[in-house]
Amino acid sequence: MAHPWSVARDDAGPPPDGAAFRRALVDIADALHRAEEGIGSVLSLTAAEGDVDRLIAALLHSPVSAGFSILRWPQSLLPPLDGPDDLEAVALSLLPLADGPPDRARRDIALAAERGGGDLAGEAVRGLLGLPSLQPLWLGLDGAQRAEFQVEGLAAALLDLCYERPVLIVVENAQWARGLTVPLLNALGNTVEDARLCLLAIRYPAPCERPGGWTPPGTARRMVLPEPDGGPEPDGVTADLVGTGMDDPTPHAVLLDALRRDRRPERIEWMAHHAPLAGDWALACACARHAGRRAEVDCRPADAARHYRDALAALDRLPKTRRHAQRRIDLWTALARTHPTPDGGAMKAAEKARALAEDLGDRLRVARTLSLLAALRWAGGDLPAARRTGMQALRIWRQTHNHDQQVQTLIRLGRGLTEEGRFRRADTVLRAAAELASQRGTRRLHGPMALAPVCIAAHRARCRAELGEPEEALRLARAALAQAEDDGHAASRALACLHLGWAALTGQRYAVAVEPLKRAVAITETIRLHACQPLVLGALGYALVRNGALNDGASLLLGSREHARMLGIRRHEPQILIWIAEAALLSGQPEDAVRNARDAAEKAAAAGQSGDMAWAQLALARGLAAQGDAAAARQAMEAAARIAAQRSMAPLLAQCTDFRRAVTSV
Repeated sequence: MAHPWSVARDDAGPPPDGAAFRRALVDIADALHRAEEGIGSVLSLTAAEGDVDRLIAALLHSPVSAGFSILRWPQSLLPPLDGPDDLEAVALSLLPLADGPPDRARRDIALAAERGGGDLAGEAVRGLLGLPSLQPLWLGLDGAQRAEFQVEGLAAALLDLCYERPVLIVVENAQWARGLTVPLLNALGNTVEDARLCLLAIRYPAPCERPGGWTPPGTARRMVLPEPDGGPEPDGVTADLVGTGMDDPTPHAVLLDALRRDRRPERIEWMAHHAPLAGDWALACACARHAGRRAEVDCRPADAARHYRDALAALDRLPKTRRHAQRRIDLWTALARTHPTPDGGAMKAAEKARALAEDLGDRLRVARTLSLLAALRWAGGDLPAARRTGMQALRIWRQTHNHDQQVQTLIRLGRGLTEEGRFRRADTVLRAAAELASQRGTRRLHGPMALAPVCIAAHRARCRAELGEPEEALRLARAALAQAEDDGHAASRALACLHLGWAALTGQRYAVAVEPLKRAVAITETIRLHACQPLVLGALGYALVRNGALNDGASLLLGSREHARMLGIRRHEPQILIWIAEAALLSGQPEDAVRNARDAAEKAAAAGQSGDMAWAQLALARGLAAQGDAAAARQAMEAAARIAAQRSMAPLLAQCTDFRRAVTSV
């Protein structure tokens, strides 16, 4: 984003004549009138650059905009050298919306973000404005979580501030919006209808160099001003960058030579842009790869993917060597990382990377792609495939003596085996991970669950609970929580609290489960840890039901099921349905218990989650018995007992034995 400002800097001259121009002004004026009344909207305007300047000048001198604060957010093809990043620039542009001196304005804007988005949204905006942190939990967030709160905080601040005075935001060159500006504009576009806010997105008719940017929602009012005589105007921003047309490679080479001696981080994006125009394909590939890594670290996956695709295109112009083949594998692997997890594109990119690595005979890259595929398959709920792929990766990591990768793969395997219900094997794998991690000092993992000791101890706690060792399970879970609190990592604290509560539930220590689960809910809600929220809510709901709070618990359980379905987290749904079935039985609703238990058993069987299938069968048996169908109840109970015996699930086996006696005595 180019440097934003809050008022027009000069008069661009008289507005042009023409019916289209006058209609555009009327449409914008109408939108501003409605925004004053609290009905905001998004407008999309396509116009030549000179007409845009005159249109904005006309707006600024129009009485209809007199009561508005006007923010101009010009987007740029490349990041400004030595300037603030996009969201910092947006945050600074908000300062004139708050009264008082700059320090007070900064505090007021952060408070506005906090009012609208919560503590961490306010904390995010404080950081963007250069204010010190006040919330300890902020320090325990990962980069992706911080980026999410920065976007949410800026949107919340704007929506709060526009209650005092309506705001018009003019987004110039919307086709060049990049990075976190795009999700910010999406957030504003999704909430503008209920705010005193008008969002005017302007695109120029000249063809842009790259796909992407920001596209206003389908509900936006669209306007087009005719192009000036003589056809489209030249691409003004690009021409300004190089001082010449796009066909001559010489000036691009001159600029590249100057950029090589520059030390500002943003030069990499500039070099990635100009190297292909200069015909230097090796440099184009190198700079695009570097720019992609920078974007990944800065939590800008869309920008990262664009740079990685540019690097692949540059590779196509280079000789076919083994080193270039390795780079191609790395780029496809990186593209898989930058796709959203549910997106099929991530799996396709990872499969492409694996095929290339196998063809090349590069074992390390084969292992990396297998590890990535295992993570993607686990996230997609295909647990057996994730286990098989993870084992393939582990064999290679062991042969190459890569200890850190072994630890990460062992933890993923242990977690997957736990969810499959293979608790004894999972515990063995996790103990091996713990031993290896202690030898090598491994602590960090990739992704939100970033503390290896916490992950290992938490998942082992569930295993030991299912295997009938409640005291050891609680000890491990408390050790995980102590480790997470010592490190301050927020997501790991949530994981540890969840497994402490879950271990207590499995051991039928229902009163012990409530407090850690309440803490887990508070943390996951505060830091928006969506992947864990359904399970955490369901566990707390079940704990409340078991402690006598039937209505409150049932409400949380039903909410957790809908949340899991909305997020598409299939692997947690069987466990949540089991808790719902048990709660329904305690509430005297055997029909609901039977329906939900059957649903849980079917989903668990389809996903290969034998532990959940066993618990679902016992819940079904209890529901059928309550309906008076003793024969069907015994059949379901025996199915649960068979799995419990196979998987060494001592608490479940004990409950099956008690149930068998109760049914036999009736």
